[in-house]
Amino acid sequence: MRRRTFVGSGLAAVTALAVLTGTAVAVDGTLPGGTSISVTIDSPADETVFPQGPVTVTGTASVGAAAVVKDTALTYVIDVSGSTAASCDGTARTILRCEVEASAALNTRAAEPTSVIGSVGTVAFGSSAAVADMRPTAGDQVLTTPEADQNANGIRDAEEVFGSMSQGQIGQFTPRTMPTGTFFPDAVVKATAVTNAQTESRKIVVFLSDGFSAGDVNPALDDVPANVDIHTFAVGGGSACDAGDYNASLQVIADRTGGTCTQVADPANLPDVLPGLLESTLTGLTATVDGGGAVPVTDVSPVPPQTGPVNVTYSFTTDPLTSGRHRICVTARGEDHGGPGQVTDCVDVIINDPPEVDAGGPYAGQEGTPVQLGGLVTDPDGPTLTTGWTATPASGVDPGATCSFADPAAQSTTVTCTDDGVWTLALSADDSLHPDVVATTSLTLTNVAPQVSVSAPDQGTLVLRGTPVGVTAPFTDIATNDTHTCTVDFDDGSPVVAGEVTQGAGSGSCAATHTYTGVGAHQVLVTVTDDDGDAATAVVTIVSYVRAEAWAISANGLITVAKTPHAECPPNSDLTTATLTVPGLATVEALHAECTRNADTGRTDAAAEISGANLLAGAIRISDIETHCVADESGLSGSSRVGTINGRPIGTQPATISILGVATVHVNQTVTTPAGQLAQYAVRVVTLLGQEIVLSGCRVGI
Repeated sequence: MRRRTFVGSGLAAVTALAVLTGTAVAVDGTLPGGTSISVTIDSPADETVFPQGPVTVTGTASVGAAAVVKDTALTYVIDVSGSTAASCDGTARTILRCEVEASAALNTRAAEPTSVIGSVGTVAFGSSAAVADMRPTAGDQVLTTPEADQNANGIRDAEEVFGSMSQGQIGQFTPRTMPTGTFFPDAVVKATAVTNAQTESRKIVVFLSDGFSAGDVNPALDDVPANVDIHTFAVGGGSACDAGDYNASLQVIADRTGGTCTQVADPANLPDVLPGLLESTLTGLTATVDGGGAVPVTDVSPVPPQTGPVNVTYSFTTDPLTSGRHRICVTARGEDHGGPGQVTDCVDVIINDPPEVDAGGPYAGQEGTPVQLGGLVTDPDGPTLTTGWTATPASGVDPGATCSFADPAAQSTTVTCTDDGVWTLALSADDSLHPDVVATTSLTLTNVAPQVSVSAPDQGTLVLRGTPVGVTAPFTDIATNDTHTCTVDFDDGSPVVAGEVTQGAGSGSCAATHTYTGVGAHQVLVTVTDDDGDAATAVVTIVSYVRAEAWAISANGLITVAKTPHAECPPNSDLTTATLTVPGLATVEALHAECTRNADTGRTDAAAEISGANLLAGAIRISDIETHCVADESGLSGSSRVGTINGRPIGTQPATISILGVATVHVNQTVTTPAGQLAQYAVRVVTLLGQEIVLSGCRVGI
């Protein structure tokens, strides 16, 4: 006795196997019964690089959905014994009619485009068996195709043959008759004859019977080729798979040929049961990583098991993957009449390490000044890398301050910040896979004092007392975010004043105006202070002065004499007149006047001299007359001296002398005007008639 067992062993044939970078190509195969089965990993593409972590795999799978090679033959063995005349379902519908309907349903399934069935044949049996003529053309033709309808009557030829059967006979296309008993061995022999005529590599025999056979079937089974599977069906209560005599049973036929025996207790169910023989099923999908244990893929739509033809989509997410190369495989499992099988598609993915970032530091420097940075980013496994520096205030930084980098994408670069304080520097690296990797460090910047100069007035500028003078002091600050205040000390005892500041980013100007009320050289001090308390100063010398004049003689009244000689300053002057005679008024000898201003100190000296004078026809005789006016840091002052008047010694003290009742002589007289001017007269004569004569006069502050 020969017993043959078939176990599904995976792919019966692989028709395409390719996974190309960027393109998903299905891995197609066939189940043991010849039904197509396919699985595709659509994403990721092979050799895709991922960051560390899980990887999601998506794709499709199918069973019976692809065009197939018609490489399976089907033979129907139908019991037409007398017992098949019994009712199938309690009506006039016989068991034979249920067998015919079931065979027609199976043939309809075999005729589908996705079916693997190429040729079909038919055997009917009772006490003996006969091979049916399967075509309407002349002569006996053992085989046809399941979809053939050569006589174009709208009924497939095979189904026309089934429909022509009755107890003990086949009516089409060439009639056959046989005794109506039950004998399995001859049916096996005739079925073997049919399968020998079939050229397909896989062959299925469907064996239907409602009874028990006489005789040992094993000798007939010895001649059944190895590529023939006989699937037996025990129809109704009068039949069973494993009868009392195993060697004469439907079970032995199935066991010996690698088929199955199915008990169909209710013959009316046979039309629903029999087509299932050719059904394919997608039973499920599993995934593996690096050859590890298979994990069920549960995210599948529609959810398996699914009867073919069917296409499903799936998604599967791995556990987090470490760096390196990993093989991910998805296996689609299915089953058809030949048994279970599977097909597998795989991709290799590369798990990438994130970059390593070291920002260096901590760094220190000065505001507004480039500070060298030395960061380091390493990423040996790529694939691409971009780096960038950023700066944010940490503490002690004024609002609005910013930092700029010479090359923010360079690991080694310089940074310049517009304000002092502590900054946080961040160096980030992006490898296009992982979230940015960021390392931070600190940058501590000290304040830098501003720089200031005086642009106006120029050094040593001379300013007339009482005239407003403006000071302009431009300044710069390397920290462009700093703000500034300024003060000006005009160095004359007046309070220090706050200057008016106009400023932009990193530069500005301080301005102030002052009017000097005194005379002298003043060291004007301008101080510019930034908002961090550091200051810079600039000094300019301004010399304040007054105008002055000196003259030897002048007269007003009935007779007018212009100031002679008349020395004024500035500019400096030195004048001499040997003698001057004014008829009826005066005769004066050796007249001298001079006026000088010191440009460095602002001091002004005005002086006048006369050696001798006769006034009013000799009524007044005066000798050695001189006067001196001074303006300096201590103020305005005057002095004078008279030798003698009419022989009387006078000196430097002021005095008033009456002469003969006709004139009054004022000597060494000092006069200060409400405007702050000072006049000094050595001799001033006023007559009763209002005539005034001045000898050796000077004035300062004019």
